[in-house]
Amino acid sequence: MIIISLDTFDQINDTAFKAYAKHYMNIEQRALSAIGDYGLSFATSPELSHYNHKLRQQLKQRSVKFANNDKSIYSHWLSDACKACRTGEGSYTTFLSLQCHRNCYFCFNPNQDNYTHFIQQRRDAHNELQHLYDSSIPLTHVALTGGEPLLYHGDSVAFFKHANKLFPNIHSRLYTAGDPLTHTLAKQLKLAGLNEIRFSIKLDDPLKQQENILRRIAIARQYIDTVMVEMPVLPGTKQQMCDLLVKLDAIGIDGINLLEFCFPFNNVDIYRRQGFFLKYPPYDVFYNYWYAGGLAIAESENLCLELILFALDKHLKLGIHYCSLENKHTGQIFQQNYGYSADDTYMYSTRDYFLKTAKVFGKNRADVKSFLKRHTLPFKEDHLHAFLQFHPKYISRLVPSTMEICLSSSVVEQESNGNFFIKEVQLAKTSPATFHLSDIQEQ
Repeated sequence: MIIISLDTFDQINDTAFKAYAKHYMNIEQRALSAIGDYGLSFATSPELSHYNHKLRQQLKQRSVKFANNDKSIYSHWLSDACKACRTGEGSYTTFLSLQCHRNCYFCFNPNQDNYTHFIQQRRDAHNELQHLYDSSIPLTHVALTGGEPLLYHGDSVAFFKHANKLFPNIHSRLYTAGDPLTHTLAKQLKLAGLNEIRFSIKLDDPLKQQENILRRIAIARQYIDTVMVEMPVLPGTKQQMCDLLVKLDAIGIDGINLLEFCFPFNNVDIYRRQGFFLKYPPYDVFYNYWYAGGLAIAESENLCLELILFALDKHLKLGIHYCSLENKHTGQIFQQNYGYSADDTYMYSTRDYFLKTAKVFGKNRADVKSFLKRHTLPFKEDHLHAFLQFHPKYISRLVPSTMEICLSSSVVEQESNGNFFIKEVQLAKTSPATFHLSDIQEQ
């Protein structure tokens, strides 16, 4: 299956298919141009993708787990909260404030809705939980992030007490830079029912400050059931990251989430100074995603995969999870598409959560239409764009086996009047000989 993009557009042979796909090439071109206006260049060397493929093959040979359509890769252990994050089902994350005592140049909070408001004003996370409970929303996971939630340590403790009162079996987690944590506060959080705490570590902090955070992590290890580190991985920090993994393993934390490092659409001068480039292509599917993290930086993913291999080679006990930027997007697509009753020319993909349909153009339409009618199988015709649309499960039954098939991916959106509609967002090229339903459906 070949995803149709500016790089692969010329591989389409059917003129009607090509004319139809041209619209998506214009969308991609405009998106790339708009991204370029931020002033950071793309890394387009094929060597990066070749090396990425090599690393992934090595990890698969080591029996490392590949999940969520290969967007989540981990060894040894993975938090239940990370598994829930893939779809967002039963999972709720909120904050008390976006105030933070740190000033990380890669922070994406300024991209959040109402950022200025929540720097100055507090969010009523307590009543949000109450509203979810009163609405009979079945929560299984809840998280408190920020900003820095422990700047308001009393309210943070009260939040987890309230969460466990309303949802007694809930899995609760806290995100923190770690500086404000003390023995007393860790004990209070434990008594409030906190299950999991995630620390962030900045490698550009002075070594003394990093050691201070490691001591805070060791304190948490004495009280909280699950202790993790979650941090972006910057290109060029391999030795520092390897040293950190060894130290964290010695403390005995449960695991670390290695996040794909991102450009948050600001502080471009700092990114340029450090020689960072944007990952290309910037998205698997060009779409408007809710997650405000920005755009992935080239080489971060490859370093994350190298670190998993390092941990395996050194026999480290902690779980290591590579969480890609694309892994952050899947919950949105799942929530938009899951349960939508599309017509019977569509199927819901359990692999990437998009709605899928097959299309044929030009001279192939008549043959495919005849086959579908002969077997009383559903189809639709679009005379404006000269295609016939049908369910993807029939692709492999078509002849000739070399027939050019368009596989379409769509999302469900809602209009201002409340009506829902299906929006096509990506095209791929396949054929009866090369297509397998397992490409889009978990078996």
